Amino acid sequence: MSHQALVTIILAGLVVSAFGLFWWVGSYSDRVFAKRFRTRFPEKTLSYSGDQLGALVQSDLRIKYVFPILFPLDLVVMLALAGAMGAASSHWLNQIYPSAAWLGLVVPAVYLLSDLIEDCLLAWLLLHGDPDAAARSVSVLKAITTIKLVSVTASIALTLVAFVGWLFHTESLAI
Repeated sequence: MSHQALVTIILAGLVVSAFGLFWWVGSYSDRVFAKRFRTRFPEKTLSYSGDQLGALVQSDLRIKYVFPILFPLDLVVMLALAGAMGAASSHWLNQIYPSAAWLGLVVPAVYLLSDLIEDCLLAWLLLHGDPDAAARSVSVLKAITTIKLVSVTASIALTLVAFVGWLFHTESLAI
């Protein structure tokens, strides 16, 4: 087996593991939220109101949302996803188009930064428990969530495109 094939197997395994972790944390948090809310709506959708966010920041779930869901679980997930997709896409892009390898690091970094900012703002709102502050923060939170959702989607697409490009690159097929 070639060195490149071995590196690819390791990187692909890291990406799959990161998505497995993402799924596990999502399942755990959905079980916690099912008692009071249908989902972690501030992180997953843009269709909620200030009143809904206000109800969340006053709910009995607010401390459990901050710890352990946002910190450390969601933090670990965002680091795993951004790290694995960044390493994999940058490596594969470097093999097929070296001048674009930086893109494999920047796009997941934007996702990581936006998700971290989103989690910090949510944690601050949840810990303060002020429904008026939550209502005033909805547009900012939704803007950050939009950046996060677009950048994670772009990271996934870039990782897949880089992998397929690497796979069909003539030198990579030498196993």
